[in-house]
Amino acid sequence: MSGGPGSGKTTIALLKAKVRGSTLQPGQETLFLSFSRAAVRQILTTGATLLTARERRLVQVETYHRFCIDFLEAHGRLLGGTQARFLVPREERLRHAAHKGDWRAEQARLAALENLFCFDVVAAAVARLLEECASLRALYGDKYPTVIVDEFQDTDDDQWRIVLALSKVSEVVCLADPQQRIFDYRPSVDPRRIDIMRSALSPAEFDLGSENHRSPSAAILGFADCILHNRSPLPRSKDIVSVRYAEHAFAATVHAHVAWTLSRLRERGKEDPSLAVLCRSNSFVAQLSPLLLEEHMFGGQRLRPIFHDVVWDADLSAVAGQIVGSVLEWPNMSAAPSAARTLAFVSEYFDLKNAEQPSQSAARAARQFREAAEALAAGRAPKIKAAKRLFETASQGLESTGDPVKDWLRARNALDAIDALAEIVVAAKMIRLFRATDVLATGLSELWLSQGQYVGAASFIRRTLDRERLLAAERGSRG
Repeated sequence: MSGGPGSGKTTIALLKAKVRGSTLQPGQETLFLSFSRAAVRQILTTGATLLTARERRLVQVETYHRFCIDFLEAHGRLLGGTQARFLVPREERLRHAAHKGDWRAEQARLAALENLFCFDVVAAAVARLLEECASLRALYGDKYPTVIVDEFQDTDDDQWRIVLALSKVSEVVCLADPQQRIFDYRPSVDPRRIDIMRSALSPAEFDLGSENHRSPSAAILGFADCILHNRSPLPRSKDIVSVRYAEHAFAATVHAHVAWTLSRLRERGKEDPSLAVLCRSNSFVAQLSPLLLEEHMFGGQRLRPIFHDVVWDADLSAVAGQIVGSVLEWPNMSAAPSAARTLAFVSEYFDLKNAEQPSQSAARAARQFREAAEALAAGRAPKIKAAKRLFETASQGLESTGDPVKDWLRARNALDAIDALAEIVVAAKMIRLFRATDVLATGLSELWLSQGQYVGAASFIRRTLDRERLLAAERGSRG
C-alpha cells in the first residue's frame, strides 16, 4: 500500500488489523513494525480512535529494534550457545573509538564469538535465525498471522530479510511512501526496495496517491515537496510563517512566537497542544531552554514562563556530570589517586566525543588524559599542563559543606579554572536540562548525611542521569 503523508495508510492498515482480529486464535496477534518510538506512539494514538480496547490488545506495535532484541533474548542461544547480550549505544561508541581496525568486522566478531550484539547487527542475527530455522519461522507465523510493516521504503537489507522470511508464514502488509526515504544515506538501504519487494512477492498493490487527509486545507505538504526537490516558488500558506528578529530582541521574539503559536492551536480546538522548537546544536538548546522559563516583555505584553521538556544528545553531559561527581569525592582519597580517577573520566569524555564526531584533537585529548591518569596512578608526574593543574588543585584540597548545590558549584569551578576542561564545564552546566536536579540534590544530600562525605557521588550521578534519559525517551506524546 503506497501513498504520501496523511493519505491514510496507517488508518487502513489498522482497520485491516481490526477485521483480522475477529479471526485470531487465542494467543495470536497482529504485529505492526515501525522504525521509531515516535512512530509507534502515533500508531497507538490512531489505534485508540479506531479500535476497541480488546482489539488494541490484539495488535502488538513494536520498533524493529525492540522486536529484534526481544527475539534474540528469547532465541539468541541458538546462535552462540549463550544468552544474547547487547552493547548500549554509549559503550558501543566508546569501543568504536578505541578500535583501530574495521569496525564492521569487529561487530561481526563480537556477535559470532561472544554473542554480544551492537545496534547495527541485531537485525542480521534475527534474519539469519528466521531464514535457517523453519521451526522458528513457523512459531512466529503462528503467533503473528498478519505482519504490517510501516515505512517499508526505509527497510535496510537485513530488515528486508526479516520481512521476506516472515512472508513465507504470515500475511505481510507493507506501507510505503516512495518519496519519503529518511534513511537513504545508509548504504544498506536500497532505493529500489519497493521494486525488489514487487519482484520477490508479487503483492497486490493499492496506491492511495498524494491526497493529504491529515492536513487537507494546509499547503504544508506542497511546501515540503518544494524544499525536498529544490523547486520554486514556494507556495504561500497561512500555516507557514517566517519571522525575523532584532539581535537585541532574540529572547523576547522567540518567547512571543512560541506562546502565540500555542495560543493559536488552542483557538483551533486543540485542548492540550504540543509544539516542537528545533535547535541546531546542544549549546543552542542550552541557551534557548532557560529563555522560555523566564518572563519577557514583547510589544507591551508580559509573557509568562513556558514549561517544557528538553530532548538533546545528552551522553557528553552525563559523562561531564560524572567528572564533577569525581571531584566531589576528592576529600575521600589522597591527591594522586583522586586526580587520576578524574582524569580517567575526562579521557572517557573525549573518547565519547571522538566516537560521535571523529577528530584528531578529540582523539589526541583522550590519549593524553588517559596517559596522565595512568602516570599519576603509577606515582609519576603527568606530562600535560592540564593534568598538572588538576593534580595541584586536588592537592590543595576541596572543602565540602554538605550543601549539595554549593558543593556541586565548587567542584565544577575547580574544573573551570583549567582552560583545557572548559567544554566539560559547559557540558556539565547542561545537566539542568535532564530535569533531574531535584533527584541529584536529594541523592547527594543522602550520601552526605549517611557518611559525612560524597563517597560514590560519581557513580550515583551517572546512574541517575542514565535513568532520566531512559524515562525521557519513553515519555508519551500529547496534543
